[in-house]
Amino acid sequence: MKVYLLFLNDEEFLFYADESEADESEEEASALSASGWWGWLEDRWHRFRKAWHESETGLAGWARRNWDWLHSFFHPDESFLVRLRATKRVDLHHPASRQRDAVAEIWRGFLGRKWRRHIAWFTFNIMIAPVTLVLLWPLPGPNIIGYWFAYRAIHHWLIVRGLGAVRKGRTPTRYHAETSLDQPIERDQDGRAKHPAIKGRGVRLDEYVSWTCSSQGPDASAKRAAAGELRNPDPDPQPLPPAPEMPNDG
Repeated sequence: MKVYLLFLNDEEFLFYADESEADESEEEASALSASGWWGWLEDRWHRFRKAWHESETGLAGWARRNWDWLHSFFHPDESFLVRLRATKRVDLHHPASRQRDAVAEIWRGFLGRKWRRHIAWFTFNIMIAPVTLVLLWPLPGPNIIGYWFAYRAIHHWLIVRGLGAVRKGRTPTRYHAETSLDQPIERDQDGRAKHPAIKGRGVRLDEYVSWTCSSQGPDASAKRAAAGELRNPDPDPQPLPPAPEMPNDG
C-alpha cells in the first residue's frame, strides 16, 4: 500500500492513501485469513456488503443511501486504515527534506493514536450492537440502526487488526523520500485539492484536507509536537530550509 505524508503547513500534516492506487489484492482481502468465529463473521460481512452496494431501488436502495449518508460523518482515512490488514507492505512516501527517523516517529505516533481510538469505538459498538438488534427487531423495514452498530463493530475490529500488524512489524513499512512531496498541496481550476506526487485520481483528498483543517481536540497538540520534531529532529539542529506551505490530517 502506498501512503503519502503531506504537509499543509509547518504544524499540520496528514497521511493519505489514494484509493485509485489500491492493489486489487487489497480490495479482495480474504475473510478466511482469520480463523474461527471472526473468520466466519468477516466472510458473512463481505458477502452482505457486495449485495448491499448493488442495491439501487426500493427499500434496500433507500436504506443504502441513508447508510452512505451516515458514513459522511467519519474521517476519510478509515478507508485506508481498514485496508492495512490486507496489505503485505506499507510504502510510506515522505518529503525529502524530512529525516527518515523523524518521519518514522510520527508514523508510529499516528498508528498508536488511531489504534487507541478504534479499539475504544470497537468496544462501544460491540456492546451496543446486540441491544439495538434485539430491541428494534420487531419494527418493520430494515433495522438500519442495529445493522449500523454491528457493522461499525466489525469495521473497527478490522482497522484494529491492520493497525496492530503495522505497529508490531508484521506488516513492514518502507520509507521513500521524494523531492516532489516538498511541494504544497495545490488547488485545480475547480478548487479541488491535488498534489503532483500523487499519480492516481486523488480520491477524497479534499475530504482529508477539510477534516485536517477543521480538526480540534487531543490529537492537535500531539500533531504540533510531531511537526516540530520533523522540523528539528536533532538535539542541536541545523536550521532546515523552511517547509513548503501545504494544506492537514486527523
